Amino acid sequence: MWGVLEFIHKHTHLLLCLLVFIATLTAVGNFQVFVSKQSLSYWDPESSVIWRFLLDSLLLLLFIGQHSFMSTRWFKDKLASWLYITVSERMIYVAATCACLLFTVLQWQSIPETYLWFVDTRERFLLWTFFFLCHVVCWFLLGLEILLMDCSEMLGISQVYRYHSSLSPPLAQKARKLREIYSRMRHPGSLLLTLMLWLHPLMTLDRLLLASVLTTYMIGRHSFEESHYEFAEKYFTVEQVERKSSSSVRYEYVREN
Repeated sequence: MWGVLEFIHKHTHLLLCLLVFIATLTAVGNFQVFVSKQSLSYWDPESSVIWRFLLDSLLLLLFIGQHSFMSTRWFKDKLASWLYITVSERMIYVAATCACLLFTVLQWQSIPETYLWFVDTRERFLLWTFFFLCHVVCWFLLGLEILLMDCSEMLGISQVYRYHSSLSPPLAQKARKLREIYSRMRHPGSLLLTLMLWLHPLMTLDRLLLASVLTTYMIGRHSFEESHYEFAEKYFTVEQVERKSSSSVRYEYVREN
């Protein structure tokens, strides 16, 4: 009986890992299009500007509220004590974030009646290419930053794998200083995302709201000190050098044999 329960428990975790991975790709893909497209989102021309502004504000409040509340120690402790959820806590957080992000993107409404600047790039190929390449470079650099970090741990997949392999949690293997950095700056690419939010040809009222709120939120959440930067630079540099060295040793061994 215990073996059956363990089998169900393990495969439920594996199914949750797959669903979280798909949800992350879906939400991030839609968010990329939402941030970088050089056209307006849907809006109801019969609704007032004030109503659309309030709706977009509520969507941002929903996303930021979920993102902040579910990351608190109080919520994590209650999740563990009430529902006995510990291993899959990170995956539940990521799944909820993806759901709120996707809902925000799909329900967002443009406000083209009021704008800070509005540059129509549809008939200006060079200008369209400039903004397009800027965003492509930013997304590419953001992808590189994610590769430097433990992406599977950020999604919660590594926690599940190590739990069922009877290994210690992934963050337990990290240095204390690095865990402190993760607690202060959990998300990579904040500067790149800020750049993409503001470097855009259509700064309508809704886009201005989005850029202002998310920029303020990221600055307020990420208190990154110089000592943390110096440690991160040394840590990731040494980590990459060690990976290259171990790969070189394996290559020499295979070539000799």
